[in-house]
Amino acid sequence: MANNQPPYKIEFLGGNDNVYFFFTRFKVGYLVKFKPSFYVLDAEPAIADNVYELVIARIEKPEGPIPPDERILYTIAAIAEDFFKKEQNIAIYVCDDSDGRGKARKRKFDGWFVYLNFEGRGFMKIDQGFHEADGFSYSASLIFKSENKLKIQIITALDELAAKYNQPK
Repeated sequence: MANNQPPYKIEFLGGNDNVYFFFTRFKVGYLVKFKPSFYVLDAEPAIADNVYELVIARIEKPEGPIPPDERILYTIAAIAEDFFKKEQNIAIYVCDDSDGRGKARKRKFDGWFVYLNFEGRGFMKIDQGFHEADGFSYSASLIFKSENKLKIQIITALDELAAKYNQPK
């Protein structure tokens, strides 16, 4: 993983979805996936073939309330550092709002990015909002290494995708 030991032991399960797994001290199990998503950006293969959707899923938890746990944040950061060892990788994080909690997810994700100083550690995050014809909207963030030689093309591809979605219907 990264130079610093993550707070929780991370197991890389691999597979097509680049799956990482960890358990917290409160017996909560998480899967962090980077699912290949070449179809998301209508871009040249050098970009499209390196796009992965970041999925953070709680898969196991004990009964009752779970106390806040900052160690999860640092563990996910260590996983991201490992994933981005391949500098061409691009992660897209979609804040699903189907349960009405999309804005809260976005605030939490944005806060993590700032709190962990990912920008200072060589990462870029580009945000974009999308509006469906049925009135449903959601936000997405692209994260990639600042040194990525295709960063202008990556940003342009996201802007073009948003322009397609956000046209008056």
